[in-house]
Amino acid sequence: MRIIRNDPFIKRRATLARYISLGSMGVLLLGLVISFSNNIALLPISFAALILGFIGSQVGLYLSNRYSRADRPDEVLAKSLKGFDDRYTLYQYTAPVGNLLLTPNACIVFVVKLQAGAIEFRNGKWRHHVKGLKRIFGFMTQETLGNPGQDAAIEVSSLHRHLEKKLPGVEVPIQPVIVFGNPLADVDAGTSPVPALHAKKLKDWLRGAGRSGDLSTEAHAQLVQLFEPREA
Repeated sequence: MRIIRNDPFIKRRATLARYISLGSMGVLLLGLVISFSNNIALLPISFAALILGFIGSQVGLYLSNRYSRADRPDEVLAKSLKGFDDRYTLYQYTAPVGNLLLTPNACIVFVVKLQAGAIEFRNGKWRHHVKGLKRIFGFMTQETLGNPGQDAAIEVSSLHRHLEKKLPGVEVPIQPVIVFGNPLADVDAGTSPVPALHAKKLKDWLRGAGRSGDLSTEAHAQLVQLFEPREA
């Protein structure tokens, strides 16, 4: 399998995550220091600093999870897909979506989640079961699961718009997939309308149900030309 990854982009985002995280800690500390003072007039500034610091910490956490940690989404996918031949190309931060696999049959768009614990899809909703202190303080170290199905829809829509602009009239089958990359994730996708599975099962899925799609040879060549980075 070929992997084309935008390493400078990842490095810039990792640096940004570090600066935002450090800055947010400083703002939070400032807010705490002011809150312990006896100056009532400064309390609004304290509240503002605490709110801004918290928001900044969440932004830093979001960026860190994607671009700084050892098991980044791009690393999880590269490891999980190892073994495919050169008919498969994994584009990471070079295409309109973060992680895209161009297969002989279709474009596979990945949404990678890194939460640990029990995760299930029931009655049209995703739920992440967290126990004990992690339920109270987990938001400080781990992103919330959110709505993976909606995330997938946004990614597919973004790719559709790009292809309609760059390759009008070209039929491109697009398949979203939700991948859970944490080794400690226990996934029960139930009746999820979007295929959802643990990273360790991704290769088998691509060799089975994931082989669907009728991408033509000509369209495949056009996609390669579109997604390949151009040399300066």
